[in-house]
Amino acid sequence: MTKPSLLAVFAHPDDEAFSIGGTLTRYASEGCDVYLVTATRGEAGQIADPALASAANLPYVREQELRCACEVYGIHPPLFLDYIDGQLAVVNQGQAVGKLVRIIRQLRPHVLITYGPDGIYGHYDHIAVHRWASIAFDLAADPQCFPERSPTACAPHQIGKLYWSVAPDELVAMMSHDGKPASVMMDGVPFAMIGYPRERITTWVDISRHLDAKLRGLLCHATQFDARNAGEEERRMLENPQFQREPFILARSMLAPEPGIESDLLAGLR
Repeated sequence: MTKPSLLAVFAHPDDEAFSIGGTLTRYASEGCDVYLVTATRGEAGQIADPALASAANLPYVREQELRCACEVYGIHPPLFLDYIDGQLAVVNQGQAVGKLVRIIRQLRPHVLITYGPDGIYGHYDHIAVHRWASIAFDLAADPQCFPERSPTACAPHQIGKLYWSVAPDELVAMMSHDGKPASVMMDGVPFAMIGYPRERITTWVDISRHLDAKLRGLLCHATQFDARNAGEEERRMLENPQFQREPFILARSMLAPEPGIESDLLAGLR
């Protein structure tokens, strides 16, 4: 195969940090080309420390935070689809898929990573991106879809595997407090995280050697939590064995199925 490459597609800056920051770092450290597409600049996000940003410049600040994280992971600079945070369910869906198809045909990744169908905790932006990426996985290989007339257009490309980044049941249970399920606040309402039973997890990627980079990448997103007080708490959390492997579900594959649990997203491709 050519140089291995992975493409992750998420909705907001920081979506990658907690879920797959270690995986991005690991594959970059192994010499793979690793790319991250983000649909928005997270302009609807919180500002944990008012000294860091205002509503007026939050899109720019969060873009710089994501660029910081990508540098920490050792991956390519982020690519943006230039949509508005919170509006992904109401944009032109065909145009959004078309943007991803063109990026896939340009970058020609071997592996595509995105959210599962529930978007971790039901965030509508996350669910929209899951749908876009899943559809683009198929359409990028179809020469009848989004044909380009330009002589410099990229040829159709078949990605080898599609993975969902998910939360296992035991992680969701560990993050729960006072008998209440782990949740993420959106517009003042707790949206419960959705876990998957262990038997549905197909792939566990060991990131134990990359925990420091994952933490530093997380801390780049300083507007999203009070990094002045969260650093040690986040470090203790990541040192828990539960966080030293990142879980995925292999949703689609062009390869013959292999028995057992995977430990490598590129298994069978290199």
